[in-house]
Amino acid sequence: MATLHFDEIESKSKNKKGQWYPRWRIYLGQGIKSPKPHTYPSILIWKRADTEAKKKQNKKNKNLIVEIGKELDLKYARATYKDGVTESATLKEHLGKMIDLKREKSLATINSHKQLYKVLETFCSDLGLNFNMDLNRVNIEFVDRFRVWMVDVVKYKGDTSYKYFSMFGSALKKAKQYGRLYSNPFELDISYPKRSNNKMVYLTGDEVQKMKYTPFKYEQIKNAFLFMCHTGIRQGDCCEMIWEDLPIIDGQIKINVKTQKGKTDIYFKLPKVVMEFLPKRMSDADKVFPNLRFDDDNNNRLRMWAYKSGVKKHITPHTARHSFAFWMLSENNTPLYTVSKLLGHTTSRTTEEHYGHLSTVSLDKAMTKAFGN
Repeated sequence: MATLHFDEIESKSKNKKGQWYPRWRIYLGQGIKSPKPHTYPSILIWKRADTEAKKKQNKKNKNLIVEIGKELDLKYARATYKDGVTESATLKEHLGKMIDLKREKSLATINSHKQLYKVLETFCSDLGLNFNMDLNRVNIEFVDRFRVWMVDVVKYKGDTSYKYFSMFGSALKKAKQYGRLYSNPFELDISYPKRSNNKMVYLTGDEVQKMKYTPFKYEQIKNAFLFMCHTGIRQGDCCEMIWEDLPIIDGQIKINVKTQKGKTDIYFKLPKVVMEFLPKRMSDADKVFPNLRFDDDNNNRLRMWAYKSGVKKHITPHTARHSFAFWMLSENNTPLYTVSKLLGHTTSRTTEEHYGHLSTVSLDKAMTKAFGN
């Protein structure tokens, strides 16, 4: 745990004689290199304030010193964390518990948390830190060094650094909720790794129609992709979907799927256009698209089909979900909350973060209503 020491450093400058300035020294614990002292030579206090001007300066700068001390106290999560901690845990233990906490989530989510565990273990090893350190030693400096290490040392590509950094923040947020962490550095003003500038790829209605009427010998991949375009479900849910997930109620086929990722329920009537993408109905326990996989080979076939149809975009199976969101928000002006439910997002905030920029039609109408064409 960190300890802060405050020193009064006498100014050596001739025109600042009789004044001192503050310096803080920080000790982060055994085995951790302490940061450079925080020194503020411009914040001066008179040893003898014998004039009103000197008294005014001292009062102002002493208040400033107190505020800086509070900021450093938060930054390095001092020993006082014990007052707010009800359960002790090490960094290693907590990350292991986070993996257990995700056991009911999708395999992809579980694997991501396992990978975060390995990434942080490697980071600690590379920098000579103890992966089994008390969780409360994880301060803002640790977080900053982790970000720099991922970006500049390991040089993760694309959004990988952002992904692990955000997951680490979520893990620390959970640690504070559980009473294992006194101060979460992610609650302070920190910098995140930059996300890639890759634009979201989605298909217009015309492009999907071109693909629909372009012959493709891999019929199951074609039907599954078009099914996802018209329902918005994820590829993992599509691959695992069984006929029981498409019940017939009052003569209408519904989709009733619990998502693998968020464990949320998706339930709505399937439009008639979707029926042509479904194979012959089998027993309830049978998969709708048997042995469907979106591996590298099938993803390449998917792109070849798109290029053959005249769609010159680098598509993936997830493009179908983006396309569904695009149609709902941009072309049909569906409320964001409704789209959130259709996509199976846990909260509408997730939908807004991913697809809020697509919801432009309502903004155009609002401007027209306010100011005219």
